[in-house]
Amino acid sequence: KPIITAVFRQSQKMIFQRAIRRELTHSAAGVFTALFAIMITTQLIRLLNEAAQGSIEPAAVAALLGFAALNYLAHLLSLSAFVAILLTLSRSYRDSEMVVWFSSGLSLTAWIRPVLSFALPLVAMVAVLSFFLSPWAISQSADFRGKLSNRKDAGQVSPGVFQETSAGDRVIFVEG
Repeated sequence: KPIITAVFRQSQKMIFQRAIRRELTHSAAGVFTALFAIMITTQLIRLLNEAAQGSIEPAAVAALLGFAALNYLAHLLSLSAFVAILLTLSRSYRDSEMVVWFSSGLSLTAWIRPVLSFALPLVAMVAVLSFFLSPWAISQSADFRGKLSNRKDAGQVSPGVFQETSAGDRVIFVEG
């Protein structure tokens, strides 16, 4: 009988952990999708506004949008993980699922393992994004904007007219 009880408790923990991880994953995916769509939309509106004003070329909007997405990805992932954990815990209490788990012998500390197994890969991704990809995306975006402004300055030169660069640091004159 003690062996059967131990096997039952072990399978009960496995079912609990799998259910919690599944719910955390689904919640995080939903929250991330919504936040990513909002971020992409706002960045697209901002970049299209800049393109309409002539600050950037319309062809550069997609590349700059990609760099912005890489830059904000770490923030979105960490926010999604936090909201997913909060939603899952609050839903479990609201639906009295916690009462069932507590009455079956699981304590609140049983939540630590599934939450950590869900959060640690996200923490590793956020670390890689924050330390490597986000700074790279910012520098690439700045370089790309610089190249676009230089190309725009070179394309605006007309013969016989003094032209000031967009940065205001040079005056260009082409004779013929």
